[in-house]
Amino acid sequence: MAKQKKTIVLMGRLDSKGKEYAYVRDKIASGGFNVIMVDTGTRGTPRFKPDITREEVAGAAGVNIQDVVDRSDESKEIEIMMKGASAIARKLHDSGKLDGIMCLGGSRGTAIGTAAMRALPFGIPKVMVSTVASGDMRPYVGTSDITVIHSVTDIAGLNRMTKKLLAYAAGAVMGAVAANPGFEASDKLVIAMSAMGGINRAAFKVQELLENSGFEVVVFHAVGTGGRAMEETIEQGLIDGVLDLVTHELIDRVFGGYYDAGPERLETAGSKGIPQVIVPGCLDFIAYSPPEKIPEDIKKRKLFWHTPEVAIVRANKEEMAAAGKIMVEKLNKAAGPTAVLIPLKGFSPGNKEGKNLYDPEADKAFVQALKNDLKPDVKVIEIDAHINDETFAEQAVDILCKMMATKV
Repeated sequence: MAKQKKTIVLMGRLDSKGKEYAYVRDKIASGGFNVIMVDTGTRGTPRFKPDITREEVAGAAGVNIQDVVDRSDESKEIEIMMKGASAIARKLHDSGKLDGIMCLGGSRGTAIGTAAMRALPFGIPKVMVSTVASGDMRPYVGTSDITVIHSVTDIAGLNRMTKKLLAYAAGAVMGAVAANPGFEASDKLVIAMSAMGGINRAAFKVQELLENSGFEVVVFHAVGTGGRAMEETIEQGLIDGVLDLVTHELIDRVFGGYYDAGPERLETAGSKGIPQVIVPGCLDFIAYSPPEKIPEDIKKRKLFWHTPEVAIVRANKEEMAAAGKIMVEKLNKAAGPTAVLIPLKGFSPGNKEGKNLYDPEADKAFVQALKNDLKPDVKVIEIDAHINDETFAEQAVDILCKMMATKV
């Protein structure tokens, strides 16, 4: 029985990028893959006939193609095609006709292409060749596993440079699709854990202990997108328990810091009723980037530079108390087993006696806010250790394991 070919979807504007898409299409087809070409153009005539037309893309957004073009408001046009492209991508995936996706584009093509990619689940190969890849790609990538290739030159015509780039980009998506094994079957329960570089000692120890206890651990870097990705993964039903070691993103959300993970941070596990152990890891400082975005009143405080582009400032008593109240609001909604563990000797590497972020009174203001208003079944457990101490990791894992045992 012949092995079924896998399908790669190409999605983009066949008016302005038709020649380039034809080149990529032929490369992928010659590599032994099926190709579905989706036209997301809106103005010029397509260079060749697509498998899914721009009329169908607009229709998937509930709009007639004649009503898409609005020369007074190009953003409206792009938003419609983003919505339609996302719906088409989901439909192709759900019907088993999408094993990988590749797009080419400038700012408009990147917006539409990455919107379609973000609509697809984790693990589906996604390759975006973009002229704007050297800038801030966070709005385009979001929490999705998108591979972005900087085109260097404009994607305008076929020449020795664009051909080389498009050929290896086509190879990237073909290789990813061919190598994709799918998810491994496992009967292990999955724990989501947040982490940040400064407390790697704690994170690595927690991970080791959980894995030795028979769990599979998925770690999320708590830098804004990481927290959002963790919440989304929990929402998708892929997580059985949570050890939220680094809740720093919460204070950045409250005070306009750099690592803001959005309004749903610290809420999804509770709404799902899955066990969660919460730690105020790195919650004792606010991060700002780039330097010009640091508020004037903050500049009066002593700043500590994490990198040349990221400054951190110690949160004071009032800010810590405010963060505590926000945490209380979120955890009081939890429907499942929940505990907050407090490392009394410091929440971050710089927060220990003799270090530059040491401020026990500010930490106490946070803890008091929790004790004042948390509902009785959410336990606040104080541990006489620093967050990076091995004993803290051991107790955190022990508490989560006991919670998980009641859910098995």
